[in-house]
Amino acid sequence: MVKKILFYLAVAVLIFGGQFFLNRGLATGQPPAILQKTLGGREAMAAIEKGPAVIYFWAEWCGICNMMKGSMDEVLRDYPGITVAVRSGDDGAVTSYLRQHGLQWPVVNDTDGEIAGHYGVKGVPALFFIGGDGDIWLTSVGFSSELGIRFRLWLSGW
Repeated sequence: MVKKILFYLAVAVLIFGGQFFLNRGLATGQPPAILQKTLGGREAMAAIEKGPAVIYFWAEWCGICNMMKGSMDEVLRDYPGITVAVRSGDDGAVTSYLRQHGLQWPVVNDTDGEIAGHYGVKGVPALFFIGGDGDIWLTSVGFSSELGIRFRLWLSGW
């Protein structure tokens, strides 16, 4: 019994320690301004003025992002947010990807990774959860389930 408890404790430490390691260096406080408009022509920051909201950094070449696209699609139907396509090609390529997968996300195309750099993103997927005060409350790097994303948005709304 003690071995089981120690095993689960070690797994929890590895998971939370890994998240801490992955999240270090990410933007905190007021989100850096995204000056580009979405591919649909909207002001990007207008979508996340009031939280809870999410900023989702992804790439079309990212396998984990592809696994999360259904979850993100569902979440973005219920919560405000923007997505940032990192180094995924020109506007036409990103638009084609979205069409091909039936996604109607508000997307800013970050062709050179400059926006990701302002947020401290070194890998995708990365999520920034915006609270009601407009500040970044939580961050996450790597796979997140729909339930995990919704839970973090709920926490950010407090």
